[in-house]
Amino acid sequence: MRSDPKPLSDLTKHKGIETVRQIQSLMLLCSVLPPDGRMREMLKLALEVRNEEFPADIAPIRDLHPQATKTWLEFFWTRVGISAEERELIDWQNDKEKMDTAVEELRRAERQLGIRLAPKTVE
Repeated sequence: MRSDPKPLSDLTKHKGIETVRQIQSLMLLCSVLPPDGRMREMLKLALEVRNEEFPADIAPIRDLHPQATKTWLEFFWTRVGISAEERELIDWQNDKEKMDTAVEELRRAERQLGIRLAPKTVE
């Protein structure tokens, strides 16, 4: 059921509106992925990972250069105590064919929507 158009967002009342838009964009992006695609497969695996707490010995990422990101991710994925679900996700991302297909699916969805899923550091 559709509702009438909503009024413009009042940024003085909705301090988290940018985050709301991020969530809505992510929802939309996920909804346009192929139903039997690799991106959807990977996201399902990722949602099965249960990290109750982010490991205390891993600092938040501060440098988004691809090499710095790779180093940070490797530190995260090679830590002691990796769960079976995390191991499955690691194995999935190391499968070049799966990753290449997922890259194309994500690029196609981004082009379709006109938005990019891109990392940005937080303060």
